[in-house]
Amino acid sequence: MKLKKPKLLENHQQQFLDERGFLNPMPVAELLQRHDLEDFEYSYQLISMTEHPNTFRGFHFQRPPHEQIKILIMHSGEVLDIVFPFDDAKKENIETFNLKAGDILLIPNNYAHGFYTCSDNVLIQYIMNKDFSPESYTGFNGLDFISKKMNRQDILISENDLKLPMLGESFSS
Repeated sequence: MKLKKPKLLENHQQQFLDERGFLNPMPVAELLQRHDLEDFEYSYQLISMTEHPNTFRGFHFQRPPHEQIKILIMHSGEVLDIVFPFDDAKKENIETFNLKAGDILLIPNNYAHGFYTCSDNVLIQYIMNKDFSPESYTGFNGLDFISKKMNRQDILISENDLKLPMLGESFSS
């Protein structure tokens, strides 16, 4: 597998819209072959629906040996997506992406991931190469970082995410 850095595929999905809603077909085998992920073995899927803007989810990851490569597929809404290597959480390693419906983000297995919703009704699909492992699942509390980044104090974040360890000073300064 050659995925070393996150890779954004803008407007990658063809979306068919009509009065009923939308249909988002995606040829997964072609996606994997085209982006050097031929040996990616689909194991786990997660759907994330966030109704309200100004919501933060993250920064999550799984520790080795259960770290996951993520294929993040934006089906609706807009987010500010933030990733960084979880073993080197420093400000200079942060990568941000403004994602909208039709975009796909490929995230390496050594990256923590989080997103801030910029619109109503954000629907994201994740395809991962390893199953969820509760004993390996962890993350960082990103409230201070995202509050400063978005210049807002009214951010919705889960109690579980608030209990995660804080990011170091070098990250948020």
